[in-house]
Amino acid sequence: MSETRLPKELEEQAILHALEVLDPEECEAFRMKLTEESSLRQAVMAYQAVTGVLASAVAPVAPPAILRERLVSHMALEAACETEQFELAANTLALSVAPVKPRELVREQLLSRIEAHSDASREVTDSTYAPGEAPALASEGGESLDERPLSQESDSFVTWLRSCRAVISRFLRTLVIRSATSERIRYWKAKITLQQPTKGLTFIRASEGTWRGIAPGVMAKLLSFDSVSRRTTTLLRFAPGTSYAPHRHTAVEELLVLEGGCSIAGREMAVGDYHRAEAGTVHHDTSTDDGCLLLVISSPQNEMLH
Repeated sequence: MSETRLPKELEEQAILHALEVLDPEECEAFRMKLTEESSLRQAVMAYQAVTGVLASAVAPVAPPAILRERLVSHMALEAACETEQFELAANTLALSVAPVKPRELVREQLLSRIEAHSDASREVTDSTYAPGEAPALASEGGESLDERPLSQESDSFVTWLRSCRAVISRFLRTLVIRSATSERIRYWKAKITLQQPTKGLTFIRASEGTWRGIAPGVMAKLLSFDSVSRRTTTLLRFAPGTSYAPHRHTAVEELLVLEGGCSIAGREMAVGDYHRAEAGTVHHDTSTDDGCLLLVISSPQNEMLH
């Protein structure tokens, strides 16, 4: 008796169904076929038996410990990014809405709760000594001061002190709340500004960039390179007593003294002085006694002369 062979497409579906990876849309139609064709059911059962044996025959492999750390770090990073994006969106919406003054009733309720909390704290502080435990101070006539009634002036003075304390406390709380709110608003405004598109704009902070030595006593930090004019904008820092080697300019060179002073072609240059050298000219002597910082726009292909 020859074995009935399933069509290729149906056989592939049977294998996928046995592995439980068949698409949900195809799975429902495949189950309908299982109820109609016995040969298909037998094929699926055979494939399921094989997959079960393969699953039990393979020894479990423990993943490396670093894998868990990487997964946790990745999940934490994604969660932090999502939280930051949510906070940015929420604060953006908050900053775009005009502030609304709360109702006077809400303000009074908040102040009354704060005042009640302050009174409770003051009562706890005042009742440090239980009745009968505090030492009684006696007056000259032998009468205890605790038993003497306070005068009306003393009552007024204590009431005035307490009212001053409450007013000062509310004032300080208001300052703290306003300061924290203003600081939070400034933080998010700055963050939103930094995340605005800056295509075509380049910003390099003073602490950014890399200083590299290009000659003895001379450090350079590249700021930009213009691919059209083939010129670079660079900061050059000369150490005191440094001289730069003679060189010929292959393109126009422009120079501005930012700090200190230097000597170029026998001319003394100070802070704020500007110098321009045309293409083909030569700088035979460039030196500084006290050190300097220069902003230079020149060609990187200048010819060094020996």
